[in-house]
Amino acid sequence: MLFKSYNNFNERATLWLAQIGSLGLALMMFLTLGDVIGRAFNVPITGAVEVTELIMGLMIYLGVGYTTFLKGHIRVDILISNFSAKTQGILDTITGIIALIITALITWQLFRVALAQIPNQDTTQIWELSLWPFGLVMALASILMSTALILHIFINIRVATGLDNNPPETAKE
Repeated sequence: MLFKSYNNFNERATLWLAQIGSLGLALMMFLTLGDVIGRAFNVPITGAVEVTELIMGLMIYLGVGYTTFLKGHIRVDILISNFSAKTQGILDTITGIIALIITALITWQLFRVALAQIPNQDTTQIWELSLWPFGLVMALASILMSTALILHIFINIRVATGLDNNPPETAKE
């Protein structure tokens, strides 16, 4: 029961963030379109490039949690697919733990940099937007990638120990 509620929470939260990221993609598209049309008439949108860069960073971190939840990252399993379910579970657990460590380090650094930008009053060059809120959103969103990895590690441990021969699918096929 706890696993199912954790799984449902992770899916809802990561999907919600991914949907916000997709709105950022639409905003970035219209901003770039307007800037290109403006340049054709010699009136570009001031600061379009820096806003596009900020939105792009947000899009990546807002969408990566849902991609992880769906097991949507690129995976080459030519060799592994021939192993038994237990062996696959062991290998997936190991790679999941490594991914979790790397993600935790990235999250920690995102928080560190975002919080350092507050007293430094770091801003963008043209519009002078504060950078720390963007960094903080990216750091918070990356936490959900970690929770999705923890979910998959738990599933893989159950498969590796033989408690689960057919793990529940979190990915939408």
